[in-house]
Amino acid sequence: MRGHIALAAMLVVSVILLVYSLQVGVQIGADWFGKDANFQWHMNNYIVIDAKYAYSIFGLATLAIGGLATGLAMAAFFTFRKNKKHILILISAFFIAIIMTGLGFNTLDFMLGCFYWTNMTYPPPVHVAVLGPVDVWNFYFFFFVAPLWFSGFLMGSATSYYAFIYQPKRVAATYLAKRSLTGLLNHTRQPKEYLAESAVFSRSRNIVEQTFENTN
Repeated sequence: MRGHIALAAMLVVSVILLVYSLQVGVQIGADWFGKDANFQWHMNNYIVIDAKYAYSIFGLATLAIGGLATGLAMAAFFTFRKNKKHILILISAFFIAIIMTGLGFNTLDFMLGCFYWTNMTYPPPVHVAVLGPVDVWNFYFFFFVAPLWFSGFLMGSATSYYAFIYQPKRVAATYLAKRSLTGLLNHTRQPKEYLAESAVFSRSRNIVEQTFENTN
């Protein structure tokens, strides 16, 4: 029961962080969905796409997927028995986590320079509810990049824990419980005893009875 609650809480928090960080990302990157949406953004010398796709796919999505892959790869640190299939999945997730996290952070860092370094000048602080004015770079990193990546990390960790730890333990516990119950039933079940009277025993008993009657 506690495992279900912990997994559900992790998934709920991850979804909340994901929705919040995406809203912030759309807000501070509004130019890439508006006037600069069709700007030809060079991912490298060979890949050139519209800025709106570069920001959405190679920025927002890849950073979240990087956190997700990192959470999946965490199973390598807290599981002890892994077969070849699990090892292959964890190795793939580890390299995907590095590539996606680096690509997403690098893309957002370049494309949102217009937010935290406007016209080569340092913009004024961002006003945050409860906290008040927050440095623009701190807002960009701690209120956008970190929550976006951490939302994927929580989701991946919950998935990894369920697949590699919680579910196998639950299956093993169910198997042991059924085995113990079967053994208990077999132990308490009493075998039926049958009493058969042989012909020799019957004849000898009749002789004894006749002798006793003649004597009386």
